[in-house]
Amino acid sequence: LFNSSVYLRGGFTLHALRTTIGDDAFFQLLSTYVSEFGGGNALTRDFTSLAEDISGQNLDAFFQAWLFDEQLPPLPS
Repeated sequence: LFNSSVYLRGGFTLHALRTTIGDDAFFQLLSTYVSEFGGGNALTRDFTSLAEDISGQNLDAFFQAWLFDEQLPPLPS
């Protein structure tokens, strides 16, 4: 309950995603996500699919490492 994944992993994941897909795609992703899902329900797959659509990248390995693997990956530089 009180380990770093609860408090840090979400923010680290978003930072790593921004570094991976670039500022333009990242901020377009956030804006589009709120437009499509704000005030409603969404699944993790909704976010990851939208990130792939907007960035034009296959992010399966990225999201596997950052969202589902037990060990936190190193932050990209």
